[in-house]
Amino acid sequence: MSGFEKFGLKKELLNGIKDLYYTEPTPIQERTIPLALEGKDLIGQAQTGTGKTAAFVIPMLQTIQLNARSIQGLIMTPTRELAIQIGNDVAELGKHMGIHVLTLHGGKDIQAQMNRLKDQTHIVVGTPGRILDHMKRGSLHFGRIKMLVLDEADKMLEMGFLEDVEEIILQSNRDRQTLLFSATMNDQVKQLARRFMFQPPHIKIETKQATAEKTKQYYYVINQSDKVEALQSLLKVLKPYLAIIFVNTQDRVEHVTEQLQMGGYEAKALHGGLSQKKREQLMDEFRHIKFQYLVCTDIAARGVDVEGVTHVINFDLPSDPESYIHRVGRTGRAGQEGTAITFVSPRQKAIMQKIEKAIKQTIEEKVLTGIKGFVEAPGREKAKSKPTEKVERRPKISENRPTSSQEKPGKKQKVKPGYKKKAVLEQARQEKREKQKQIRERIVKEIRTRKAKSKA
Repeated sequence: MSGFEKFGLKKELLNGIKDLYYTEPTPIQERTIPLALEGKDLIGQAQTGTGKTAAFVIPMLQTIQLNARSIQGLIMTPTRELAIQIGNDVAELGKHMGIHVLTLHGGKDIQAQMNRLKDQTHIVVGTPGRILDHMKRGSLHFGRIKMLVLDEADKMLEMGFLEDVEEIILQSNRDRQTLLFSATMNDQVKQLARRFMFQPPHIKIETKQATAEKTKQYYYVINQSDKVEALQSLLKVLKPYLAIIFVNTQDRVEHVTEQLQMGGYEAKALHGGLSQKKREQLMDEFRHIKFQYLVCTDIAARGVDVEGVTHVINFDLPSDPESYIHRVGRTGRAGQEGTAITFVSPRQKAIMQKIEKAIKQTIEEKVLTGIKGFVEAPGREKAKSKPTEKVERRPKISENRPTSSQEKPGKKQKVKPGYKKKAVLEQARQEKREKQKQIRERIVKEIRTRKAKSKA
C-alpha cells in the first residue's frame, strides 16, 4: 500500500483525504502520524506550509468515537484566524464520518457558543482565552478528552498564553495523549513539554525554501474598492496562459467570477459550496484548458495540481503564511517558471512581512499609479519621488504623441523617454506571448499523446 492507505485509516477518513486531493504524506505527516496512532505523546517541529495541520488532525479523527457525547479532541491555537482554518480542515477531512467540530474564539457571541456546546461536539478548536472563559462558566470541560494538541506553541507562549494553557491542561483528562507542534523550541516550550508530556519523541523536519525558486513573487498595494478593476487591467496586460485567482470567501468568488465573465474573460468559480462532482468536473475542464481563469477559495488550493499554470493571483491576501504557500505552490511546478501576484491593502503590510519571514524570501512591493492603464512603480518611495510619471498627470493627447502645435519650429523634436520604455515593454510582452504559445502547444501535444496511448 502507498499514500495514506498504509496508515490503516478508516475508509470514511480516507475519502475525506481524497476529496482534498492529498495523495502522498509530507515528511512531517510520514513521521508523526504512525506515532500518534500508537497513542504516544510527541513533539513535531516544522515550519508553516509543511502539512503539519493534517499531521495531527488525521490521527485525532481516526480515534473519534462517533456515538460518544463527550468532547474527545481539543486543538489550541494562538489566533482566531488559525482556529477558523483548522476548524475548516477538520470539517473537510471528517465530513464523511459525521464529525461535529466547534470553533471557539473571541469576536463571536459567547452565549451562541454556549448553546452550540449543548449539542454533540466531538472536537473543539479554539484560542486559550475563549476556551478558558467557557471552562470558568461551566459550559465546557475536558475530563474525557483523548487527545490534546498545542499548535504553534511557540507563538502561543510569545503572546502571553502560558498561564491559560497550563490551567486548561491541568483541568483536562490526565490519561490524554498530548501532541505539541512548534516552529521553534525555545526554553518556554521545552519546559511546557517536560511538565505535561510523557517521554515525547522529537520529530524535526529541516526547513527548505517554502516556495519554488523559479516563481517570481511580488505584490501591489491597492485599496479594496479598486481590486476588480485592477485585476481586469492586470489580466489584459499580462495575458496569463492559465491563472488561478484566490479569493477568501465563497460569495466573493462568485462576485469576482461574474465580473470577469462580464469583462469577456473565460473564468469559472471553484469553492467548497459546490458538490464534489461539480468540483471534479471544473478541475477536469481546467486541466484540459477549456477555460483560462480559475477563481477559487483556499479549500480548493491543495487540489489544483495542473501543469501549465503560469500565474497565481491572490485577489485577497490570506491570513496566514501556510495558505500563501499552498496558493503560490500551484504555479512554478516541475521546474517551470511561474508568477505569484498579491493584492495588499495598506493595512496588511504586517501580514506580508510575516509571510516573508515564514518563506525566508523577500517579496517585491510594487505600487499601482494608474488602475486603468495599470502603470506600476517598483516601490512606494520611487512612486513618490517621480509624480510626473503617473498616468493621470500626463496630457491626454491621441497616441501620447505631441501635436504639430506643440512642436517648436527649427528645433528637432526630442523623443520622450516613455516611448523607449513602451517599446521595451512591448518587446517583452511579445516574447512572453511566444513563450506562452510554446507552452500551450507542448501541453496540447502531451494531452494528445496521453489520449493516443490510452486508446491503444
